[in-house]
Amino acid sequence: MLWVVAFHYTVLRESAFASDPWIAAAKSLEAINVVAHHGFLGVDLFFLITGFLLVLPWFRHADEGRAPPSTVDFYKRRARRILPAYYVQLAFLFLVCVPLLRAPTDLRSDLVFYGVNLVAHATMLHYTTPLTSASLSLNGALWTLALEAQYYLLLPLLAPLFVRWPARTAAAFAAVALAWHWGAYNDLAPLVAFEMMIGAPWNLPEGTIRHLLATQLPAYLAHFAIGMLAGRAWMRWRGKRPSPLESGAWIAAAIAALVVLYAIHRPGNQWLGEHTWILIPATLGVAMTALASRGLALARPLLANRPILFVGRCSYSVYLYHLPLLLLWNRYAPRDLGATSLPIYLAILFAAGWVSYRFVERRFMQPASTGPGTGPDRERGDDGERLQQRHAPEDGGVAAGVHQQAEDERRDRQARVDA
Repeated sequence: MLWVVAFHYTVLRESAFASDPWIAAAKSLEAINVVAHHGFLGVDLFFLITGFLLVLPWFRHADEGRAPPSTVDFYKRRARRILPAYYVQLAFLFLVCVPLLRAPTDLRSDLVFYGVNLVAHATMLHYTTPLTSASLSLNGALWTLALEAQYYLLLPLLAPLFVRWPARTAAAFAAVALAWHWGAYNDLAPLVAFEMMIGAPWNLPEGTIRHLLATQLPAYLAHFAIGMLAGRAWMRWRGKRPSPLESGAWIAAAIAALVVLYAIHRPGNQWLGEHTWILIPATLGVAMTALASRGLALARPLLANRPILFVGRCSYSVYLYHLPLLLLWNRYAPRDLGATSLPIYLAILFAAGWVSYRFVERRFMQPASTGPGTGPDRERGDDGERLQQRHAPEDGGVAAGVHQQAEDERRDRQARVDA
């Protein structure tokens, strides 16, 4: 999430605010400049993490010889987790950002445009057409939530296949992703024509339509699959401390993967031609497996320290608000803030994210009627966000640290219910 925030701050301020010292500092160092301008890769990592976390209950139930988790309960938990903060953000977007950031044009066309966008965003179908995919040009980051929602709908159908045949299912997911990606840029003519018809009033070029198609859910199935494999690895390795030699090998593999990821985003390094993109989830997956799944000792201070845990708690709300708040900041903040601009923006952003997390997200994470019960029904409440103590690796792996905060919050809520 921080990577995505850095990316948007860089690309949205470097032209209009060239004097921003943070932009100048990033441009002065090639490596930092490359990393900052490719912060959209944080979304790729986001999809891998989703694949990692949400499949864990299916693996756990299979390992224990139990029936798969309830599909209905899974949908309810996902809705409680995602929708409340999302809808509050939509209200902010339409009621605050639209009046402050978008100039009115024709009343009739505005009513149609905003009405269609409101319905599409309320139903999470906004990334299906060029009319709504940009989220009013005020919060384009919302496209990822549309794909997440589609993935949630499919996961109860796909997870059992992954539990039974993980390698073969992952290979099938990757094949579908490669085929869809190629077709989006080279074929799918009827679908391209249909989307261009929808976007005709805006004279959208074919390349824009093809990019929209190339970033639909099928193109990211490899990401989710690699994350699921990393989750399977974590379940298999939990409690098993790696030897020094194995730890060294995994550290080397993670470093090599990140070097490859950096290299393929430098000019002229499209090693696999138009299929080079498949190296993105592959390299991120290697790094995730090394640092999270294998439970290396150095991973905990890197990924499970208190600042990172705080960022993780409010990361969803921060992600929801970072773009509209940045656009408001660019429009209305004093232009002579110099080096204080980024820290002030981040302070406002994380304050908004924490407020949303504390007063919106947490209120809906568990139903109000939840009691202190135990057993299978209670365990089905674990949707990959709360697999901590029961499955915490004895080596203090990073996954246990990441999940510990969620367990603490669950106890807080349970104490209030018991009271």
